[in-house]
Parts: sequence; structure tokens; C-alpha cells
Amino acid sequence: MESQWKLEFDFGEDAKQAEEGEAVDFSAQTTLGACPKCGSSVFEHGSNYVCEKSVGPGPSCDFKTGKVILTQPVDHTQLAKLLETGKTDLLENFVSNKTRRKFKAFLAFDKKEGKVSFEFEPRAAKVPAKKAAAKKAAKA
Repeated sequence: MESQWKLEFDFGEDAKQAEEGEAVDFSAQTTLGACPKCGSSVFEHGSNYVCEKSVGPGPSCDFKTGKVILTQPVDHTQLAKLLETGKTDLLENFVSNKTRRKFKAFLAFDKKEGKVSFEFEPRAAKVPAKKAAAKKAAKA
């Protein structure tokens, strides 16, 4: 007798609600700010912050960002700042998936791409190796 196995992915309750097209009631929540894409309200929903028009039947917007990004929690105040000014404060505990090293970055809304992305602090210009070696030789 041969058994049949079925592989299913569990994306949590958020995905089930969105898939089933159920309306989400945000009336008990306070808005965190205006959606940078469509101007509607942004609320906390499961493990994400979402535009109210991105969930439920017939979504008309797709703004969504995680409450935790690369192990860095994004609290309400930082999200509100992102929605208001387009950028958060410098956040220090992101962890790279590739190198597993911590890094600092701002979260910023990229209007061209239509999504939240990283913005890094400007670095001091590095002196090219040849010039640095020439300066050391001149001092000696």
C-alpha cells in the first residue's frame, strides 16, 4: 500500500487571512502613520506593518514591512518616523544573512523601488594605498 504525502508551507495566519480575502478590522488599533505609497493608514498586523489597503478582499496597495528585519526589531516609533520623514534613526543590530556579522543602517523608503531599503552612513574617503605609502616614505 502506497502512502501519499502532501507538502504544505505554513506562512502563518496573515497569509491565510489575505488568501481567504477576509476583511481585517483595524478599528481597535491606532494608525502608525500614512502609507508612503497610497496615503492610507498603516497598522500592525501579525509580524508586519501593513497598509490597510494591502490586506483583505481586493487589495489595492502592496506596502508591507516586517516588525523584525535581519534580527533588528523595528519599533512603532521608528516606523512612525519612517512613514513621516522617509527614514528611521540609525539602527545598530542588523545581522547579515551572508556573513552573520552585525551592521548599522537606516531604513528608508525608496520611492523609485516602492519599498523599504537600507541606507548606510557615509564613510570617510579612504586614502589610496600608493599615496599612503608615499607619505610614510617621505616622513622617514
